[in-house]
Amino acid sequence: MKKIKDRVLALLKNSNKKTRIAAGGITIILVGSIMAGIVLHIGEKEQSTGKETQVLKGNQTTQVTKTGSVEVGTTTQSFDLDISEFTGESGFTVTAGIGGGMGGMMSFGAETNTASSGSRQLVIEEVFVEAGEEAAEGTAILKLTEESVNSIRSQLEEDVTAAEIVYHQTVTLQKQAEQEAEATREANTLYGSYAQSEYQQTVDELQEAVETKQEALTKAEETLAEAKQELTEQQELLVQHRQVLDNAIYTAEGTDREEALYWWLIAYQTQVDAQNMVDTLEEEIETLSESITDYEREVETANLQLQLANKDLEKGQTEAAIQQNTRSFNYENAEEIYNVAIEQSEFDTEKALSEYEKASSKLEEFDAVIVNQIIYSDSNGLITDVFVAAGDTLTQNMDLISMNDYDEVTITLSVEEADMEAAALGNQVNVSLAAFPEEIFKGQVTEIGDAEIDSNTNKTIYSVTVTVTNTDALLYQDMTAEVTFITEETVSTESKE
Repeated sequence: MKKIKDRVLALLKNSNKKTRIAAGGITIILVGSIMAGIVLHIGEKEQSTGKETQVLKGNQTTQVTKTGSVEVGTTTQSFDLDISEFTGESGFTVTAGIGGGMGGMMSFGAETNTASSGSRQLVIEEVFVEAGEEAAEGTAILKLTEESVNSIRSQLEEDVTAAEIVYHQTVTLQKQAEQEAEATREANTLYGSYAQSEYQQTVDELQEAVETKQEALTKAEETLAEAKQELTEQQELLVQHRQVLDNAIYTAEGTDREEALYWWLIAYQTQVDAQNMVDTLEEEIETLSESITDYEREVETANLQLQLANKDLEKGQTEAAIQQNTRSFNYENAEEIYNVAIEQSEFDTEKALSEYEKASSKLEEFDAVIVNQIIYSDSNGLITDVFVAAGDTLTQNMDLISMNDYDEVTITLSVEEADMEAAALGNQVNVSLAAFPEEIFKGQVTEIGDAEIDSNTNKTIYSVTVTVTNTDALLYQDMTAEVTFITEETVSTESKE
């Protein structure tokens, strides 16, 4: 009776609407005719859940046939149209070439489009389909509000304009980068040709500065030494004149002025001259001492300047050597440096062009998917669920409807362990259905479940799934099917049951 029901449903399913009306009138006759055929099968030995048939095919290969129910997969149609704000890959930016001649960076994204990603939503005005309906490819699913469609399209146009501007700016930057790259190549070639001379000139200038500071220090030290020598001499002279002064004072005090006026006058005059000389020497010594202090400071300063000059020489030699190496490296690799700069500018231009094309394709896809505010079905099948309703906001990747997927038709069977050799993974199968007695569908074992023990028979059972191909949308959910596991194909076909 199950097979009869399948055949009737299949006839109804595969007829158009007019045929279905007619089919309704002949259903009783058709069922009656098929019922008469049941008598022909009375007495046949077969089971509803499975049967084993020995087929003599040359080498008498044993094949196993099992019965199971058809399971039709489902496919979901989503709104996968990208309507988000276009910002390029990770916020596309364009930088100037060598030397940064444009003086900065251009960014593309928030600055070129004020609409945020979250604000880009379409609003559903009406839904045309319901679960349980058959839908063909191109069937209208829903209608969007005119206001939301126009708003999103306008923003997508702005994205295209902004991306085009960035592309043209990048082309300009590429031309400038090429000019700068050429100038850099010429400079590298020029500098590299006299890198050694430049190094030697820098070191010579620093060495000359050191020698100048050394001369200044030497001169300051000599001046200080002369001043100290003069001080020593003046101090020795002062000692002598103080001794003369002391002697003159002693003589003048020991001479009777009345009795030896002449000698007293000589002693007195000697005392006065000696005193003047002592006073003069003391003043000169004091001035000279102050000068020596100044000379010592000059020596310290000169010594410090010499140390700094030596450090400048050491540092300058290192920097000059680095610069010489850099000049030489750039000279030796001038062509490669030029090529890298050119390639980078070309890459930036290609990327900007790609972003512009991407923005343009988003607009084109929008116009292709949404026609007169309508979104259409992209496949054929029975609608199993509708996920949207009027008033909903439609965003990217939102599910719209689910439909039967006739590219994913499977049958799950219970196979005993003794028959698992025939039901090995990857083995081919033939599938027959009472509703289509003249059709043999092809399939393949695609999954084998874990072993289980049947509590009634105490036998080990495996759940085997076969996937049916080339169904042409003829099969539907819960149809009964017989699956024959193919172990070997031969020409001879004489069967015995």
